[in-house]
Amino acid sequence: MRLRALPTALRGPISFWALAGLALLVSHDAVFAAQMGPGEALTRTLRTAGHDYWGLATIGLAGIGATAALWAVVRLLQLRRRAHALRARPIEPTATYGGRFLVAWARLFVVVAIGFAIQENLEHLGMHSHAIGAGALIGPEYPLALPVIGLITMVAASIAALVTGAEHALIATIAAALHRIIRRAPRRLGRPPLRITEPRPSVLAGAAAGRAPPRLLRSAT
Repeated sequence: MRLRALPTALRGPISFWALAGLALLVSHDAVFAAQMGPGEALTRTLRTAGHDYWGLATIGLAGIGATAALWAVVRLLQLRRRAHALRARPIEPTATYGGRFLVAWARLFVVVAIGFAIQENLEHLGMHSHAIGAGALIGPEYPLALPVIGLITMVAASIAALVTGAEHALIATIAAALHRIIRRAPRRLGRPPLRITEPRPSVLAGAAAGRAPPRLLRSAT
């Protein structure tokens, strides 16, 4: 399966926001499930109480997340195939897994927490005509919001760190293999290049061709 590659400048942001949207989807439902427990009350709450839009939002976010995951898998497969064709030796990424994980977790946690707070404030405005502000994260109505968001984004960040680490390692491996191939290529030709020169015209094919011999030559004969 071959998909057109996204521009490098867009690939990272699109993947990040797709993962953040999927983490927000899971975090939203997980917060209510942790506070209310599974059952009919949870289902009723997620279908009412300002959540009328959530069914379509769930389908949309899940579709975006699945598409981003498919792109990631296809890209890794293409890079592996390219590295195998070059017979490249694996190279480890320069950044450590811990560093990639912490950066991804911090970014995802902030984005998902803000998204959840905005979402719940809009729902309260629609249902009760007032916003709850930071209470969506630390208020009595959502005492488990931050711990649940932290756990969900931790899992998402670990997946992101693994995928980006594998991608960077494959790119570095391919780059090193191409560098070796270029370095081994001959820098000089075995013999000097042939010069392409215009042939000199024959004196017999000049402007005097076809004329009679000079008078001196005729008298000599």
